[in-house]
Amino acid sequence: MHVSPMAILRFQVISAYLADDPPRGQRGAKRAQLAGKTWLLPDGSQRRFTAETIRSWLKRYRDGGLAALEDKPRTQRGTVALTERQIELFCELKREVPERSLGRLIRIAEEMELVPKGVVRRSTLHRALHQRGLSGRPKPDATVTDLDRWEADFPNELWQSDMLAGPWLPDPAKPDKKRRAWLYAFLDDHSRKLLYGRFSFKGDLPGLELCFRQAIRKCGVPRRVYYDNGAVYRAKHMQQVCAALGVHRVHFTTPYRPQGHGKIEAFNRLCRAAFIAEVKASSITTLEQLNQAFAVWAERFYNQRVHGETHDTPRDRWRAGLDKVQHVEERALREAFQWSEHRKADKTGIFSLHGRRFQVSAELSRKKVEVRYDPEHIDLVEVWFDGRFRERLAPFEVQRHRRPKAAQPAQEDREPIADWLGHMVGQHAQEGPYDPADELREELARRAETNAIVARILRDRIDPEVYDEAIVTDFLERHGPYEPGPADELLAMTVEQIGTGQHVRAYLEALETAQQGGLLL
Repeated sequence: MHVSPMAILRFQVISAYLADDPPRGQRGAKRAQLAGKTWLLPDGSQRRFTAETIRSWLKRYRDGGLAALEDKPRTQRGTVALTERQIELFCELKREVPERSLGRLIRIAEEMELVPKGVVRRSTLHRALHQRGLSGRPKPDATVTDLDRWEADFPNELWQSDMLAGPWLPDPAKPDKKRRAWLYAFLDDHSRKLLYGRFSFKGDLPGLELCFRQAIRKCGVPRRVYYDNGAVYRAKHMQQVCAALGVHRVHFTTPYRPQGHGKIEAFNRLCRAAFIAEVKASSITTLEQLNQAFAVWAERFYNQRVHGETHDTPRDRWRAGLDKVQHVEERALREAFQWSEHRKADKTGIFSLHGRRFQVSAELSRKKVEVRYDPEHIDLVEVWFDGRFRERLAPFEVQRHRRPKAAQPAQEDREPIADWLGHMVGQHAQEGPYDPADELREELARRAETNAIVARILRDRIDPEVYDEAIVTDFLERHGPYEPGPADELLAMTVEQIGTGQHVRAYLEALETAQQGGLLL
C-alpha cells in the first residue's frame, strides 16, 4: 500500500501517544506536550500542530488505521470559489506576463480593483490555472555546484552590485530602431534592501558611477563592496572613488563564476520576472519612464516584500541597523565622483568635451587646461590651470552629429489588461518622486543667491557711477560663488587701498586674485 509523506508525518506525531497509552486524566497533558514540539514537513518547512488537531488524528487512526491519516479527496473537483469571468481574467493576466506569480496576480487584480479584496485564495487560483495549463513559470538557470550561505552582520557592511540586461526601448536618436536598456543596481547584503538602481543605454554617461553615487547619497558609505568581474567595475575611476570615500575593500567574483554573490543574482531573477516582464504590459517607451517605474516598484514592492530567508522586509531590516550607517557630506561626495580631463583651447578659447563646446577666457586660449565636471550635470564645468580654479563655464554651443530623423508614428498595439507598473507610478506620483535634476536646480539657485549677495556688497562699497550690473553678473557666474563674509572683508580692504572710484573690474580682479591665492576658501 502506498502511503503519502503527510500521512507518515501524522503517524509520527501521534506514535508517542499511542506507545504510552496514557490513562484518563493524563491524556490532555500528553497531547499538549506533543503540541509543543516542532515538526519538519515533507516540503522542508517547520510547523507545530495544536492539541485538538492531534486528538482528531488519534481518532482517525483508531477508526481506520494508517489509511485514515491520508488527505481526504475533494468532494467536488474543479474551482467553485471564482466565477468563470474571474477565472478568465486571471488567465488573461497570466498569458499577458507569464512570469507573474500567484501572489503578484492576486495583488495586481486587487490593487487595480479587478476583483474584490480577500476573495481570491492562492490555492483556488493555482487549481484554476493548473486546469488550464497556466500554472508554471519559466525556470531560472541553476548551478550544479553547491554554494555556502552567508550574510553581512549589519547594514552597509557589504554591498553587492551587478549589471542586468533590461527591456528594449525606442532609440531616442533613431525612433525607428530600438536599444536595450541595462540596469545597474546596488543591494545591501545584510538587509537585502535595494539601495538604488538605474537603467541606462550603453555608451551613455557612466551609468554605474551615477548609480553608485546616488546609492551612497541616500544610504551612506559601505565598508566593502562585492562586484562582478566586468571591466566597468574594475575601472580605475571606480577604484579612485572607493579610495576617496574610505571604502575599505573591493571584492570581485571569480571569473566566469558570478553565482558567488548570490543575493544580487536572486534579485536579478526576481527583477526579470516581476519588473522587466511587466514592462511589455505597460505603456513605457522612454528611459525616463522606465527609471521612474523602477524606483516606484523598488520602494513599493521589492523593499516592502517579506524576504524568504530573513522573514522580514528589506526596509524594516535595514532600519533596525541604522546606528551602523555612516553618511558623507555632499561636497566630499561631489569631489569623489568628479571627472577630470585635459583639453587645449584653440586661439578663440574653444575646446570640446563630450560633443559640447566651451569657451575659456582670452588669457587661457592656446593653453592646456584641466576640465573638472560632474558626469551627471555636464552643462556646467570647472576650468583649472596650474592647479588653481580659474572659471566655471556653460556650453558655448551645442551641436548634434547628425540631423535627427522625424519621429515615426507609433504602431497601434493592443491595450494592456493590467498596466501594473503604470498603476503604481500613478499612485506614487502624489508623493513627489525623486528627480535627479532637482539637485542641479537647487545648486544653481544657491549659487545665484550667493552671487546676488556679493553683488549687493560690491554695489554698496563703490561709487554708483562705476558699478556695472552686466559686468558684475557675468563675472560672478563665471568665477563665483564667493563666501559673502570673506568677500566683504576683501572688498573693504581693496576700497581702503584704491578708493571707491576705480573701474568695477579692478575690484572684481581683486576677488579673482584672492580666490586663486586661496584667501576666499
